[in-house]
Amino acid sequence: MKLLRLALALLLLLLPAAAQQPPEFARGQVVRGAPGVRESVASIQERQRATPPQPIKLPGKPPRFEQRRFNPQNPAARPGDSWPPRGGAQPLTTQPLKGGSPGIYAAQTFGTSFTGATLSGTNPTGYFPPDSMGAVGPTQYVVVVNGRIVTFNKTTGVADGVLNATTNTLFNLVRNGSSTSDPRIRYDRLSQRWFIVIINVSTPNRILIAVTNTSDITPSTVFTLFYIPIDTLSPAISSTCLADYPTLGIDALALYIGTNNFCGSPSQTFHSTDGYVVRKSDLLAGTLTVTVFRALGTGSVAGPYTPQGVDNYDPGATEGYFIAVDTISFGTLMLRRVSDPGGTPAISANIAIATPLTTSFPIEVDHLGRSGNPNSTKLDALDDRLFAAHIRNGRLWTAHNIGVDNTGNASGTRTRNGSRWYEMSGIASPGTPAFEQVGTVYTASGSNTTDQVSYWIPSIMVSGQGHAAMGFSSAGTNARANAASTGRLASDTPGTMQAPADYTASSTAYNPNDNNAAIGVRRWGDYSYTSLDPNDDMTMWTIQEFCDTTDSYGVRVVKLIAPPPATPVSASPPSVANNQSGVAMTITGTSTSGSGFFDPGSGFANRIAASVTGGVTVNSVTYTSPTSITLNLNTTGVAPGSYNLTVTNPDGQSATTNGIIMVTSGGMTSTTTSLASNLNPATYGSTITFTATVSPGAATGNVTFRDGVTVLGTSALSAGVATLNVSTLAAGVHSITAEYLGDSTYSASTSSALSQTVTEKKRRGQTTSESARNHVAVPR
Repeated sequence: MKLLRLALALLLLLLPAAAQQPPEFARGQVVRGAPGVRESVASIQERQRATPPQPIKLPGKPPRFEQRRFNPQNPAARPGDSWPPRGGAQPLTTQPLKGGSPGIYAAQTFGTSFTGATLSGTNPTGYFPPDSMGAVGPTQYVVVVNGRIVTFNKTTGVADGVLNATTNTLFNLVRNGSSTSDPRIRYDRLSQRWFIVIINVSTPNRILIAVTNTSDITPSTVFTLFYIPIDTLSPAISSTCLADYPTLGIDALALYIGTNNFCGSPSQTFHSTDGYVVRKSDLLAGTLTVTVFRALGTGSVAGPYTPQGVDNYDPGATEGYFIAVDTISFGTLMLRRVSDPGGTPAISANIAIATPLTTSFPIEVDHLGRSGNPNSTKLDALDDRLFAAHIRNGRLWTAHNIGVDNTGNASGTRTRNGSRWYEMSGIASPGTPAFEQVGTVYTASGSNTTDQVSYWIPSIMVSGQGHAAMGFSSAGTNARANAASTGRLASDTPGTMQAPADYTASSTAYNPNDNNAAIGVRRWGDYSYTSLDPNDDMTMWTIQEFCDTTDSYGVRVVKLIAPPPATPVSASPPSVANNQSGVAMTITGTSTSGSGFFDPGSGFANRIAASVTGGVTVNSVTYTSPTSITLNLNTTGVAPGSYNLTVTNPDGQSATTNGIIMVTSGGMTSTTTSLASNLNPATYGSTITFTATVSPGAATGNVTFRDGVTVLGTSALSAGVATLNVSTLAAGVHSITAEYLGDSTYSASTSSALSQTVTEKKRRGQTTSESARNHVAVPR
């Protein structure tokens, strides 16, 4: 009986615990912070001119979670350097091309390049390490590192003289008299504003935020400055804590700032990680609204370590994210979803994702010219934390450095560092995260010696074309500390990057007076950033640390130029008559080494363009694919003959083909196009047949069917009729048009828009309202 009572008591104790398990999404507490304070760039610069030069600040021992190096490996992860497996392909990368530009087959080539800041020379920082950070905007590139912010003309790479100040000067009104550190910057293409996040370094410290009121930074630009007190923000954390290494992600609704917390007195050790969600609309209006989610991970409980806020350009995004490695294991990424980020944010439970490949703690990096004790003179690689994260078209891209062997395997004897990168799908609720591809940029060698080049402190970005670019530092026993980059084309084999190349050519050793003997390493990094040009959605820029002169570092920016347009090779119809105010012609191009047409769509400053010689006017260009565009031409007053076509991509690169546009004499017969649907309304999943009828019926050629601006397909005319079967239209109302492209006798024409309705498929016994309700994506 006594045992029975004990069992019943234990059961009663367990039942409430089970009933009170936290929901998968935990609602946070919305807190209104202090209003922002405003200061113009001109005022900031005036204060900077009155500030005397500051001595170099020697670094202390970096706050680190040292127990990470002893984490167990996730048993689901397997050895390897890329995923999906390449089935005996050659090693992923080879020795880099020292000091040169990538060759013709590179995903990107090097363009404008400049040094943004140095330790004590031009644009001095006075800090170890610089925390390499910068971003590209409409007309400027802005470098912001520890101790310095500088604006540059992005066309020339020359400092424009608008803003050149210390970060202490920029944040003087909110830093509470304490020095600043760990800056992050973004140009937000959605709001067309600049955002900067940084911390001060007193304990307890503050997270500081700066927001511009213009897209181009000028002397009259006003920064609005905010601060978040990390300890008193509810729910509170100990006043012995310092929130370190703030990360930053921005989307349509919020800023996502992750921190590692180090707490205790008199010494601080790793305590936990937090995620801050800051309402973007309020920042833009001059007020601060923030929700903090505490203890996302700890030293003993699984969760995100160094939670990276995730950037997302999608203007319709309604969910935000933090992504990170796991606090207590290798081979695991941790995702946290944030619902209602612009209202009352709620955060998901841990979503643990086993990586296909094993990961590991990186090694410290040897470098040519190193002198002194090898236990304190190598370059810091931090740990295996992620360095930045970005979502594009539902795919999340991120990267980190890990220790690997000569085959890129993190499970072997680590002799160099590689940069591991990931592309993931299923990020948004209620999807299941999955890896699309995983790769490692490393130096392959015949034997597993320790004298090979390391690639570390990486950041990755993907363009609107689907091409990816990475930047990182490179160094080895026989190689100076340089800045390097690599990339991949959207068509490259999954899991692969092309060979990396240095874009600096350091000739000096790096042995500065940086307190390395006391802290056991030479500080390097602590991160880098690769950004995407908001004007064309195809040009990328990266900023990386390198040794610029003896015992000094610089941060070097380089423009990464996308492949040129495809080469036009044919036109359809092959000729058009003169004296036509608007006639369509489809241009087909060939792609070589990633070349392709591209248009970023509406809302961008730069769009795809075309020009024709001989007085032919291009009324418009419609992008269809990397090898197909449609021109609408005006041939009024043009003499018969062949003319040259030049297609210019948004980044200014062009491709010209001579004689491809043929203009004939005589007028063309005009046409009309009508469009019909065999099923309207239609049920989701059913096949709809769209029929286009072109009159006169003798017209030949093709008809393109569109849903708005999206091409559904192209069909050939037969006796004046073209049909297209479609079964993939989503539920809703669609505006369908049919465009006859014309031929050498008959001019192009477009039908009126047909309103096609597609309804949800009902389950047996289900009402329409139930169907709609059950189709809503509810966080689980």
